[in-house]
Amino acid sequence: MAHAPGRLHPERPERIAALIDMTAQLTRPALKHHGPRPASIAELRLCHGADYIASVEHSASVERFDFDGDTHSSAATWATARLAAGGVLTAIEAVADGDADNGFAIVRPPGHHARPDQAMGFCFFNNVAIGAKWLLESRGFSRVLVLDWDVHHGNGTQEMFYDTSKVLYMSTHQYPFYPGTGWFDEVGTEIGAGFTVNAPMPATFGDREYLRVFDDLMLPIARQFKPEFVLISAGFDCHHRDPLGGMRVSEEGFTAMTRRMTALAAECCGGKIVAILEGGYDLQALAGGARAVIEEFGRDAETVGPTPQSARITPVVDRARHFLSPYWKLD
Repeated sequence: MAHAPGRLHPERPERIAALIDMTAQLTRPALKHHGPRPASIAELRLCHGADYIASVEHSASVERFDFDGDTHSSAATWATARLAAGGVLTAIEAVADGDADNGFAIVRPPGHHARPDQAMGFCFFNNVAIGAKWLLESRGFSRVLVLDWDVHHGNGTQEMFYDTSKVLYMSTHQYPFYPGTGWFDEVGTEIGAGFTVNAPMPATFGDREYLRVFDDLMLPIARQFKPEFVLISAGFDCHHRDPLGGMRVSEEGFTAMTRRMTALAAECCGGKIVAILEGGYDLQALAGGARAVIEEFGRDAETVGPTPQSARITPVVDRARHFLSPYWKLD
């Protein structure tokens, strides 16, 4: 909560306060709370350059520094951003070591827009990317899935894994919208060709459209990839209440998407799954969406219901399949 980008900035400390209040109301005895540790410089270096990391550290010497028009630091941002990345590693390590079945990293600032040498979109360090790289480099995993349902495309995460087959990056996002990336033809390059999956959708799409993209595009590819660990970039700005986005996802939609991802994790990797907070700027929607994910994580695997029908999403699914069919079986 110490990271303060500005009094009227949408990525404000109250976001974390709302989630702390929400988790305090959860009464499941098996739910464990872990404080985050700061990510080390070596861990930040998994995804970011030394000079860029030094620039974020230097920002702690001034009260305010503007990395771009949207991304502002305060004197506490350096320490808080290290805790955000380290909090993701705390959750991933607990699941990888069997100390927890799954985890939700309640962290800010968010991360999925952060590029190797650039802060942008409220993000300083790419928390989910650091987590994925840590699994590959420190724990010897060879197939990590990152599913990003934030309303904005995770351009930083995509960039970091665009040329590798070890990380399958999949994104549902509003398009056209910030940051302007994530079109169908962005599928990866070199040995990473086919391992980036984008489903850009127009505003006003909601639960039915998202779930059909999951069932008809994302999950068939993910099952062929057979991930050893699943990470969710869980942004709640695709909720219908969010002031920045134009999508129509509900709490029930987040439950259904989470159920599909936990079923995939149970099928492929012994249930190893961690969700990482990204965006979400209406406090009620943020708390409700995060609660839906955490409560679904606490249930035994349940049967996934039938795929909702929505004619509006058919062109999106068909267009994505066109670009991805050379790499995956998409009947």
